Amino acid sequence: MEIIPAIDLIDGKCVQLVQGDYDRKQTFSDDPIGMAAHWVEQGAARIHIVDLDGAKDGKRGNASVVEAIVRSAGVPIQVGGGIRTAADADELLGLGVDRVIFGTAAVERPDDVAATVSKHGGQHVIAGIDARNGIVATRGWQKDSGKRASDLIAKMIGYGVERVMYTDIGRDGMMGGPNVIGITDILSGTEISLIAAGGIAHLDDLLAVAGAGAEAAVTGTAIYTGAIDLKAAIKTLQENG
Repeated sequence: MEIIPAIDLIDGKCVQLVQGDYDRKQTFSDDPIGMAAHWVEQGAARIHIVDLDGAKDGKRGNASVVEAIVRSAGVPIQVGGGIRTAADADELLGLGVDRVIFGTAAVERPDDVAATVSKHGGQHVIAGIDARNGIVATRGWQKDSGKRASDLIAKMIGYGVERVMYTDIGRDGMMGGPNVIGITDILSGTEISLIAAGGIAHLDDLLAVAGAGAEAAVTGTAIYTGAIDLKAAIKTLQENG
């Protein structure tokens, strides 16, 4: 299983939120470009970037930082936050982003997701399924969509999306462990690659997510605080197949 470090951006800084709450923010670095380089040095084969300003406001507020990381990191980059249209996705993929993540747009503008899959291929599109008690939240997790996560995943599969990123909002930033049952439920009912996020606090959490069948796990707070040593964790996951 792949471990993907998260770089969440607000005002050009590398931050982490607790349960998606913009008022509960911890800043870890004023240099997200250098932070991306650090994680690559530790063995990361991919970087996960979220423009939190874009996720909330619908306009990519950290575009220049994202572009700089894409050009300098030397590994594939996946990006979410503020990608509301097929044109937004086209722009990012044109810059060299490997995967774009549709969260709000997967609910509100599914035709744009379908158009991006048609143009670029399902391997370059991730459906961001951010759920609170099984219900998808949108617009930077500030709005309850009323849609069940399982129903949205089925719809995205129908559009040719090959990968979902499942985040349990209630566990995000809480360091209380991932929702392994939720991951298992999704994978038992669908044939899709899943990236897990939310609540990963220790190496055992990564092993549990891998055991549930996840293709990858995104981790933020745990590696920034040192609860997980990224380099050692990558080695352990590789040794465990």
